Amino acid sequence: MATIRPPNGPSFPDKMNNSIFPPISHSIANGLTPPIFPPNSSTLSSQSNQHTYQTNTPIFPPTQQYQSTLTNQQNSSPTLPSNIYNTKMNPTPAATNIYNPLSNHQYISSVPPTTHSPSSQSTIRPMYPSPASAYRPQVQQPQIVPQTTYPQMTNQNSQPLPPPPPPPSSTYPYPHYNSNSNTSATTKTTPYLASTYPGQVGQIPPLPQPMPYAMGGSTATTDNQQINNMNGPISNNNNLMDLLKVKSVVSPFAEELPISPLLNEENQQMNCSPEVMRCSLNAIPQTKDLLNKSRLPLGVLIHPFKDLESLSVIQGTKIVRCDACKSYINPFVIFQDTTRWRCSICFRLNDLPQEFLFDPVTKTYGDPSRRPEARFGTVEYTASSDYMARPPQPAMYLFLLDVSHNAVQTGYLQPFCDILFENLSSLPGDARTKIGFISYDSRIHFYDLSDRQNGTFRIMVAPDIENIENKLDEFLPLPDGLMVTLCDCRTIVETFLNELPKVYQNNPETDSALGTALLIAGKLLYNTGGRVTVIQTRIPNINPGALNENVGKEPTSIGPTTDYYKKISLDYASQQIACDLFLLNSHYIDLTTLSGISKYSGGEVKYYPGFHYVQTPNEVERFENDLRRYLQRKIGFEAVMRLRSPPALSIHTFHGNGFVRSVDLLVLPNINPDAAYGMQVSIDDSLAQYKTVAFQVALLYTSSKGERRIRVHTLSLPVSANLTDIFANADQEAVVSLVAKMAADRSATSSLQEAREAICNVACDVLKATMPNNTSNRGFSLVVPNSLRLLPLYVLSMIKSTAFRAGSATKIDDRAYYLDLCKTLPTQYLMQIFYPDLYPIHTIEDKSQILQDGEDELHVPERVQLSFQYIDSHGAYILDTSEYIYIYIGKAISDHFVQNVFNVQTFSALPFDSYSLPDLDNPLSSKIHNFLTYLIQSRPNGTAIHIM
Repeated sequence: MATIRPPNGPSFPDKMNNSIFPPISHSIANGLTPPIFPPNSSTLSSQSNQHTYQTNTPIFPPTQQYQSTLTNQQNSSPTLPSNIYNTKMNPTPAATNIYNPLSNHQYISSVPPTTHSPSSQSTIRPMYPSPASAYRPQVQQPQIVPQTTYPQMTNQNSQPLPPPPPPPSSTYPYPHYNSNSNTSATTKTTPYLASTYPGQVGQIPPLPQPMPYAMGGSTATTDNQQINNMNGPISNNNNLMDLLKVKSVVSPFAEELPISPLLNEENQQMNCSPEVMRCSLNAIPQTKDLLNKSRLPLGVLIHPFKDLESLSVIQGTKIVRCDACKSYINPFVIFQDTTRWRCSICFRLNDLPQEFLFDPVTKTYGDPSRRPEARFGTVEYTASSDYMARPPQPAMYLFLLDVSHNAVQTGYLQPFCDILFENLSSLPGDARTKIGFISYDSRIHFYDLSDRQNGTFRIMVAPDIENIENKLDEFLPLPDGLMVTLCDCRTIVETFLNELPKVYQNNPETDSALGTALLIAGKLLYNTGGRVTVIQTRIPNINPGALNENVGKEPTSIGPTTDYYKKISLDYASQQIACDLFLLNSHYIDLTTLSGISKYSGGEVKYYPGFHYVQTPNEVERFENDLRRYLQRKIGFEAVMRLRSPPALSIHTFHGNGFVRSVDLLVLPNINPDAAYGMQVSIDDSLAQYKTVAFQVALLYTSSKGERRIRVHTLSLPVSANLTDIFANADQEAVVSLVAKMAADRSATSSLQEAREAICNVACDVLKATMPNNTSNRGFSLVVPNSLRLLPLYVLSMIKSTAFRAGSATKIDDRAYYLDLCKTLPTQYLMQIFYPDLYPIHTIEDKSQILQDGEDELHVPERVQLSFQYIDSHGAYILDTSEYIYIYIGKAISDHFVQNVFNVQTFSALPFDSYSLPDLDNPLSSKIHNFLTYLIQSRPNGTAIHIM
């Protein structure tokens, strides 16, 4: 029986030894040549400042090993930690947010406070207490000036920065550093804490000593009573539940997002939102052996480009980074004084630029911890030319359309052209945005859209495509008319979209030359990069890239049948091109193989089985909703993403669509707000000298407006040597999501049966590991921590899902699609696919949670467990599976309900199958419609409603 075990080998994917879920890297492990990327100018220019042992890679150099350690320091009296948990360094009250003007691009919303019953109330003592709870220097608060965005801090400002006041001489004791620390003196001259707040007189009281960190064998000691003892329990929130006695383990409302036990409620915004980044364990095991003993996987799940209600955007200022590990300054660094700060990841002592003391709101110098970089877990920088390998390119959108006989019969061309016509103005970009179209059957059809004088388009057909890969330069027409500037040729593009469905309405060609069309698309976008959108309705059957149609029987293996599309995807990645697939097939299409074009280029796959414009209205609705969001959502080009962690940890496996360029660097030709990623983490060295562990994700991308930006997310978690704490702070949804990604890799490299066994063993191993800590597990009981109560239920749901269910009844394309979703879908929506939400809507007026939605009240019914005992023939229910919302009406439902919701007199008058819910003018209908809107909004995939 296979079991999941944490890796025991080194941190590189090709050297890991994991019998169940071996790390899978998207780098080329089978002999294919990886793409060649241009060097980055910023890296080349900074090589002289790097240590000789550092490996330089473009944009984000890899994390160095920590070289500087602190010696022991004994404090005679308790001191407060510095930075945001040091109120002497933060004279701004918690309730006052000087960086929180009313703007959609300023403040990331904090995690909503959780509610517990009195018996389960956590008594975690936050490591970073509320600023309002400790000593505060008596200074007059600055006048808060409302701003809509951060003021520019460049030389173009009309008012130059005021010079800081001259620093008087004073001494300040520092702990000793070793020879690698660049600091040997025990006393330093401390500058005056520059502040020009009105009414402030005299010098600010001396700064407290920094919290001592010790690494590499030295011991850290502290008398600070505000810091938890990580060798003991960090929380007594270790509630237990007997799964054999509790009938329903599902909470009536959505599972609360995890919060860090490190921070109190007021300071949760210091960590990035768990919707953006969450760890499978919110208390990091102190040693590798402790992690193995817990039987829980350790990893980080990231949704880096998620749409945020508000975001701190920092413009025109120097980006402060660690000299050693290149991490960005964040709320968990330690300000030694106003001239130096200690990195929260590698603990290197760095110089603090003088301009970092400047407050762009009050136009004064002062406390550096008031800066947004030091207060919020998610910030975004506008980057300089140092972060560009080349000037920003225009947004390029190329559509490849299947116009074979089968495609025409599905009827997709008309809704596609109509929706694109409506959303031409919504395409992300600027005045340079370009658009183009190529269609194909057994031939390739080009469209010249550049004739602005006559306002018409030309069709050019290439019938001979044999051996085209050897003569692409001779084959292509002039590219100027194929990719046209949208704002200049808008009228011609609109005319083309109106006429295209008519051109091919009687097309007799049944073949599909997708492979050739992809080669041509790569050639067209070779110099600029961009996005290729493919709409395919049948399996490609013309070389290059022809696939076996398997007319007699579908294959049973999950692996790709050819590496042709993988090779194209790698070429695309090196050219900064991403490819997205919309598959509208009614027969086997070999999705496993075709999805390779998206997997390595940073694209995505959308799948609509049995699509027909008349016969499957639910799939049509999903396609239309998906296409609208796809065209309207924001996009980032030429992106790279890196996860940084302390030297004692290492990243050994990426999950998601993109090209893994190095062990911790992911190349993403395109990044969209619906894409999620997972990283498995291993513990290489003991964390006994760590109080906390910080993870930082940096996403460098070019916006559709041509700006180079860096979005930074930081997550800090405590370290514990207590196994009970590890279980009590496990994130069960993150654990299941990470296991699903590992199992998806395992099913592709080995067999589905082994993946299923390994999934089951996760639950068995974890439950067994909790038993020695629970003396209640005697007789007929199964007592588990409350934080893991849903793990057995989720695991059972996972092995019954389309991705992992056994048997031959599941179509291979369906299985391949849901396996792809396991690796790319955000955790919140993946959990809905495994374990859908069931709501009794007949009780929406009586038993519901009332939320405030602007001026309106939103009624959310209580969830019930997925069991027949909770289904009543007198009720009506909504089953939300993320992609579909089923509304089930019991045959004994009251006439009052059907009259107010469906506008019919009795249950017998309801249509047998319908796909829309009438919007009636009565309170019950309004509540249900508002609730449906609440469920559907902001999800990454289109949703169809099916009433049954």
